[in-house]
Amino acid sequence: MCSLAHSAVRVASPFSSRAAPRISTLRRAARTDTASAAELLKDELLAVLGKGGDGAARMARVGDRARLEELVVALEACNPNPAPFDVPELLLREWQLLTTFQPGTADVRFLDPESWRKYIFDQGPSPVQSLVVGNQDVDNVFQVLQDPRESPGNESKWQNIVEFGPPGTSLVIEAVMEGVRDENSFFYRFSGGYFQLDGALGGPDGMRLPYPVPFDVLEALRPGQTKGWFATTYLDRDLRISRGNKGSVFILRRPVGYWKLQEQNGR
Repeated sequence: MCSLAHSAVRVASPFSSRAAPRISTLRRAARTDTASAAELLKDELLAVLGKGGDGAARMARVGDRARLEELVVALEACNPNPAPFDVPELLLREWQLLTTFQPGTADVRFLDPESWRKYIFDQGPSPVQSLVVGNQDVDNVFQVLQDPRESPGNESKWQNIVEFGPPGTSLVIEAVMEGVRDENSFFYRFSGGYFQLDGALGGPDGMRLPYPVPFDVLEALRPGQTKGWFATTYLDRDLRISRGNKGSVFILRRPVGYWKLQEQNGR
């Protein structure tokens, strides 16, 4: 139910200079039907995020963070597809990352000792993720989802693709899907990765170079470190919100032209 929008309104401070537009949007959402409410909240969410695409925005280091967290919770309460595996045409394939953050957690930075302490001892978000996703030299970050149903027998994978440097250069981190956890989440295990070189660097057939992270060794040293679950908590044609087992929130959108390409491919 979208009634959570009311609770988001109540926590807004009346003394904040930003409180008025936030309260207005959430109150309007609370008075409308679910679909209309979701559209109002999405508009507000995208206004907070701006165009996205740079490192600071992808790590939620810009804009009104508290407002962003409120809007995520309100949208999750309006989720039109609470069982995303039943609508694979909406859930699967390519998504572009707009931002990621962990609610109630300060910025995570690669060179910050406190970020590493929380990662090692308190199950905080990964500083390595911050280094990659939050890097200004990274052009885009994508997630590609295959169908987790009947995994791992069907060898479905979850890919995180980081585009950087010369055109056609990307880092691909792969996780094997290890079964459905519940109606909106799946289990995974990071299994490997590679650098994909296309265009001028990769030659006519492209080239793959191994990504030197020994996931099996990491798992042996810290059991559970490479495994987890990943849930989809809001889903429509253009926007997906997901949460990981360590509490991180991911906000993603379909790439520009995605649905037109699907139509051309007969999907």
